[in-house]
Amino acid sequence: MKMLKKYTKTFKIEAVRKAVSRNPGTSINSIARSLNVKITTLHGWIKAMDNKLLREDPPSRGGIGEKNPCHWSSEEKLQAIMDTARLPQEEVSQYCRKKGIFPHHIDQWKAEFVKPTARPENDTHLKQLKKEVNRLNGELNRKEKALAEAAALLMLKKKAQALWGDGEVDYFQS
Repeated sequence: MKMLKKYTKTFKIEAVRKAVSRNPGTSINSIARSLNVKITTLHGWIKAMDNKLLREDPPSRGGIGEKNPCHWSSEEKLQAIMDTARLPQEEVSQYCRKKGIFPHHIDQWKAEFVKPTARPENDTHLKQLKKEVNRLNGELNRKEKALAEAAALLMLKKKAQALWGDGEVDYFQS
């Protein structure tokens, strides 16, 4: 006698979403294999979803098996990563079914934990560099304005010399 596997409602809904929103060229068979679920079972869930039997959203609170993966804490995610670190793919799928998640959630969490984050000392250094850039930009703008003013005065002096000649006249002497 075969033992029936129990799947959480969250797992079923996520499996249907994954099957329905799959990339072109990806078959439902390959999705069923990756989830370690029979293809007929997956088709049944899709049909049930079409019949609105599974349309209700899963509860966002409750046991870990029914918790939405986006509501897991960092500690729970890390524990799942450690629990599945050395398991073969089939056992990872079984673990995920028990917890109501998918193997791709664990892969995503691994990537998030490995991703380098900015260190506070880098932030202060970055802030200092930004202040310095702003200061230098302000100084550059001030010097550009002074240069433009000097160029305008020089042009006016040349025009005045061309109109009135080279001789300097002191208009304030009587």
